[in-house]
Parts: sequence; C-alpha cells; structure tokens
Amino acid sequence: MLRILLPILLGLALLVPAEAHADTTPGQLINRSPAAHPLEAYRILYTSTTADGRPVEVSGFVIEPVRPWPGEGPTPTIVFAPGTRGAGDQCAPSRADNLYASLTPRNINVNYEVPLPQMAALGGVRAVVTDYVGLGTDGPHTYVHHTEEAHAVLDAARAIAGDGPVGFYGYSQGGGATAAAAEHAASYAPELDIRGTYAGAPPADLASVLGAVDGSSIVGVLGYAMAGFADRDPEFAAALDEILNDKGRHFLADNANNCIVDSTLKWAMTDTRQLTVSGETLTSAALNDPVIAETFAREKLGQAATTGPIMISSSTADDIIPNGQVRQLAADYCAAGSTVEYRGHEVISTTSSLPYAIDHALGMALDVPDSLVYLFDRFHGTPAPTNC
Repeated sequence: MLRILLPILLGLALLVPAEAHADTTPGQLINRSPAAHPLEAYRILYTSTTADGRPVEVSGFVIEPVRPWPGEGPTPTIVFAPGTRGAGDQCAPSRADNLYASLTPRNINVNYEVPLPQMAALGGVRAVVTDYVGLGTDGPHTYVHHTEEAHAVLDAARAIAGDGPVGFYGYSQGGGATAAAAEHAASYAPELDIRGTYAGAPPADLASVLGAVDGSSIVGVLGYAMAGFADRDPEFAAALDEILNDKGRHFLADNANNCIVDSTLKWAMTDTRQLTVSGETLTSAALNDPVIAETFAREKLGQAATTGPIMISSSTADDIIPNGQVRQLAADYCAAGSTVEYRGHEVISTTSSLPYAIDHALGMALDVPDSLVYLFDRFHGTPAPTNC
C-alpha cells in the first residue's frame, strides 16, 4: 500500500517549504508590499524555522494603527494567529482580495476574522496576521503542528514588533498557535517583550480534538492535519499509508488543496469508516497506531509555563474543540506557574449538539470584545487577573 500513498506524499514533499538563505536568522523581514484595504495595510514575507530547524519563509499581512497609541511607551503589536482557513496556498489570509475574501472556480477563501485586526488598528495597536508555515508559501501547510505554528507566530513578532510590547491573539487553530507561542517563547524567542496572550478554544490535546472533529461538518481538517504531519515524518507517513484505503487516499489528496469552505461543501459529515482499511473511524485507526499516537502526544500543549499571562476561553457547548481539554490546559498552565484567566461560557447548543461547528463559531463571538480588551489592558500595564 505504501507505493500507492507515496506518490501523494512525495507530491506534497516536492513542494518543500520556501527555504530562506542558511545565513538568515528567524524573524527577519524579507519583503513588504502594499495591500489593497480600507486601512493602511501591507503584505509581508519573513523568515522562520520548521520543527527540525530548517529556515523557511512565511507570509502574512500587517494593518497599521489608525491613530497613535494612547498609552505610555512604544506602539504595541498584536500577532493574530488565524483560525482554520484550509491547506492550499490560495487559502492564506494574505491571499484574499482586499484581505477580505477571494472566489475562484475551485476555491472560496474567506478571511472571516479580519474585523479583529481592524479593531486593534482602530485602537492604536499594530496588527500582524501570520499565514503560518506552508500556507501562502511553498510546501504543505503543517496544520495544528504546534511547534511550527509557535515559530510562525513568534517570528512574526520578531519581524514587525522588534523590541516593542507584543500580544498574541487566536481562536481555534489560532488559539492553539498562540498558546504554543507563549509556551515556546522562553526557549525560542526569549528576547520578545510579551505582555499577554489570548487563546480561545485551543486544540491543546490533538487526540481529543480529532475525535470530536471526526464525522463533523469540518471533517476535512483531518486531511489537513494528517498530510502535514506525514510530510514532516516518514514513519508517520508509512503508518498512515497502512490505515487508509483508496477513498482515504483521495480524501487526503483532495483536502491538501482545499480551503475550509471547499472541504465543508465536499466532505461534511463524512463517515470516516469509509476511509480506512480496518473499517474503524480514521481517528480510531490513527490513535491505535503507536507512531501516530506518540506524534500527537508530543504536540500536546501545557507542558511548560507560558511567557506572560494568558486568557483561555471555551464554551461548554463547543461541538468541535472539546471543553474538557481546554479546561485541562488552563489547569496545566496554572500548575506550571502561569498567570491564567480561564473563561468558560455556559451556553446551550444551538444545533442539539450535532457537530455542525456552529456552536464552535459561537464561542469566538462570545469572546469579543473582552479578548481584545484583555490584551489592551496588558499593554496599559494593568495587572492580569487570574482564577488559578
């Protein structure tokens, strides 16, 4: 079976990450170009590193403040880590027309979170949005690969904020990325002046999250995750090959080029038992393999204290990112010595708990504007609240 899956994975691997010159350091701004947008905005390209230390280029965009920072000191910067956009380069937030949305015969790219960086800019804060490794640049997007997402967030801060105050903001995939950035900062970017982090509905425990996503309206994201990890680890790729049948391989290859809207239209509510040799769900088959299970365990968040305080939020009705593993992350950070404010939204499911991702999206709306206020308060020097 490996000979059948290898062409798919090799095709992805041929799109190796756009490597920066070996003599460059992470967080260098390579290029900036004006972006059509109602506010002052520009697209950027900067250097970062993969999980195994290879230099790589990452794209994104910046929205400059509309007015001067009303507080003391230099203008703060918030690095926004996007929620799920897809796996194809055309899905990158910076690729959207006017930074809002793009429509092609095959893909729909909706930058649904762009009002958030705009709100930051209106408040006098610089906003940076990363596309992550492999989304908008060569190579596969390493979806929910917490180590690489942390690097992309931290290096975006290095490239734009310099030695100024920094905050991190993200929900869902973005929440995992910002929590990972705060967790990895001490070892990867200790020079950054990180004032605080917002991590909404973070996928902290991938094993738990994959089980919730499996069979949901956004089941296609399993393809994003599996393809990204397979590209980075030949043993993972071989193990995955033993699990998938022909339809499963098609699922993997198709979603490698989809945006989230495309994946939803094509694959929503798919019974993943149709994708595996054993007839188990894709999640069950994957987690029963020791190589794949160990890989996901290695990427689990909460293994070290965060740099700076963190606000973590979750909805009890979240139908995609289980509330329990978010609460556990908050507890783990508390135990590690972090200053944590956990906010749990006690709400009733709008879809009778069917996994349509609507209840998950609702959690993001419930956090606005408090999530941004949390970071603004840190920039103003207000002591961070904690309920550890």
